[in-house]
Amino acid sequence: MHRVFLSTFFLALSLIASGASAQQINEQWLGYWDSADGQLIVTTKNIIDAGKICKWVGKMPAGQHTGCIAFYAGSTTKKEMLATLQNMREALRNSGQNIDTQYLAEQKKLVDTLETHLQSLSDSTFRVVDTSDADYQGSGDCGNYYIMDQGVAYSVRQCESAGLGSALILTPMRKGPATGPVKALDGNWVSTKWKYGYTLNNGLGTATATNSAKFKVGDEIIILRATGKNTFEGEQVYQDGKFYSVSAILQPDGRLQFKGDKNISWIMERK
Repeated sequence: MHRVFLSTFFLALSLIASGASAQQINEQWLGYWDSADGQLIVTTKNIIDAGKICKWVGKMPAGQHTGCIAFYAGSTTKKEMLATLQNMREALRNSGQNIDTQYLAEQKKLVDTLETHLQSLSDSTFRVVDTSDADYQGSGDCGNYYIMDQGVAYSVRQCESAGLGSALILTPMRKGPATGPVKALDGNWVSTKWKYGYTLNNGLGTATATNSAKFKVGDEIIILRATGKNTFEGEQVYQDGKFYSVSAILQPDGRLQFKGDKNISWIMERK
């Protein structure tokens, strides 16, 4: 009987573990992705979308949430998107005599580009990866999410209010090694005053020391992007566990001078 009980117990644990792991993001997503629409950074813990750090939670929680989160949000198919394309072409044909000729040509070009990108997709069902920022819940009539097909990430934007040709925009993204001015900051940084630190890798910082119960060593707590040769901006977690906007200047002596929300200034030094 004990063996039966133990077998059942370990089977239950196995099912729980497999259920939890099923909510982890597919490894194909991990890395840096670029497109004409912007940059997407995906780690096992967060998705950094347009410079916003969104915690990976696996699935959309019920009700309201705090901060920015990332999750799987249902699925879509090539067939569904082709149906939207057909509706867009029909709308353009019906409005052809009522809108400016140049505008109509621009919208048709967007639709033609969409069709080209759609035809490159496989006939699979695509799992949607989405983000939600608590500060903007329920605002706006445009949406943006991501899908993966044959190892290529796509940005999917829906914004009919921006024009008939923008009801659906599908943009392939390029995956590659992180490069650019932010690489100059790679390495270990510490604040002797605030007693915390992190390792930066192309602007994404992982905590190596913590001064708060709201984040721990190993958490991704800062993201920076270059705005000039020695100037940067982004987001960093404060001691309350929330992310705030920050800017930084790389000083001639090699230190980083930060300014952030709540009128806070501080210095980070290389370790």
